Amino acid sequence: MRNLKALTFLLLAGTFIASPALAASFYIQEQSASGLGTAFAGAVADTQDASTIFYNPAGMTDLGRAQAVGGVTFLIPDANFKNTGSTIRTTVGTGNATIPMQGRNGGNPFNLEMVPNAYIAMPLTPAKNLWAGIGVSAPFGLANKYDKDFIGRYDSMQNKLRVLDFAPSLAWAPSKHVSFGGGVNIQHADAMLKSAIPSTITAGGPIPGTDGMTDLSGDDVTIGFNAGIIVKPVEGTRLGLHYKQGIAHNLEGRLITRVPSDVPGVGGTQTNVAGSAELDLPDIASFGVSQQVTDKITVLGSVNWYEWSNFNDIPVNLATGTDSQSLQNYEDTWGFALGARYDATEDLTLKVGLQFDQTPTVDNFRSTRIPDGDRTWVTAGATYDIDDQWQLDFSAAYVDVSEEQVNQVGNVTIGGTTATHVTRGEVDGSVGIISTAIKYKFGTP
Repeated sequence: MRNLKALTFLLLAGTFIASPALAASFYIQEQSASGLGTAFAGAVADTQDASTIFYNPAGMTDLGRAQAVGGVTFLIPDANFKNTGSTIRTTVGTGNATIPMQGRNGGNPFNLEMVPNAYIAMPLTPAKNLWAGIGVSAPFGLANKYDKDFIGRYDSMQNKLRVLDFAPSLAWAPSKHVSFGGGVNIQHADAMLKSAIPSTITAGGPIPGTDGMTDLSGDDVTIGFNAGIIVKPVEGTRLGLHYKQGIAHNLEGRLITRVPSDVPGVGGTQTNVAGSAELDLPDIASFGVSQQVTDKITVLGSVNWYEWSNFNDIPVNLATGTDSQSLQNYEDTWGFALGARYDATEDLTLKVGLQFDQTPTVDNFRSTRIPDGDRTWVTAGATYDIDDQWQLDFSAAYVDVSEEQVNQVGNVTIGGTTATHVTRGEVDGSVGIISTAIKYKFGTP
């Protein structure tokens, strides 16, 4: 029984680390309804409300008045998995023969998700060259759930990860041509996932009715930092540069395992063990430009770099003394965005944007935990001044996720018998996004 536990924990240690890793490739840019309208193009150079705290705190010195912003973004993801030859081989149940996996494609594993955000910024000096602010956002997240008879259930069944970020920030403008900003990022990361364990002895191969199960969770609080600069060399031109540290979390949690029901003597046995896993989020460096071309039109552009290669190798430690590593093989990526604002009237500003965002996942390492691909964004939005103090933002986007391959291989050993499962398929999808925010400006212009 001790060997069974150790081997099962070793198997699941790699699974435990997969959920946070996949959340890291699900970076949620959508922390500003105003910025979404232009696909976040030029966000580090020219975000026109307190949500600049998320993209570049240096922008606070250009807000004019103290202000508060509260917003919510609705994410409507859709993903499709098409089986292209998933297989299973067990030493007893299939007589060591490789046979097709039993199960269905699983349907869309995602539901509507709501991502709130809030920011407040205020000047600290009468000259308004020194500002303080705080932002609350959720920059990384994942939530999906497949059917119990999903053909890839041994790869994943249910995954949740939420990263909440609290960002106290400062900004200083020594002159009208330059602003500096930065702050700390206090992050709470909370992860949970479930996956099935195949029986190695079920005649004809494992089925959902005899599957075992893993239920894993962990959380952590860690502090990082960010820093940025905005330069205004001439009237109407703004250049922004921002760096956000990739915070390294050490998730402390527990792993619950239920052995497949038809294993003699231990079928249905449940165990619980403490463990930890490192979750290294990516460093993000962004450069943006904002150029006013007429009194009414401003064009914007951005280049973003993400150091996803932090996930190349992730160590896992269990209280039983079992250590392992999970190879992720994530690649560093680039994102590019273009956008424009048009001041249609004194009170109404219209926005459009395009963005291309590379996926960090690669073939032979991509998992059903997050069916990710390169993303192409099309966005539009509007800002309306209700009066001198109240302002309303509304934006929407459609994100196309390219078709990619999944080819995951896993092994299970229970009581000297083994199962080798291969999840092989094609994934593609899309995301609909709706975002709105209300702003309040304190005092008078």
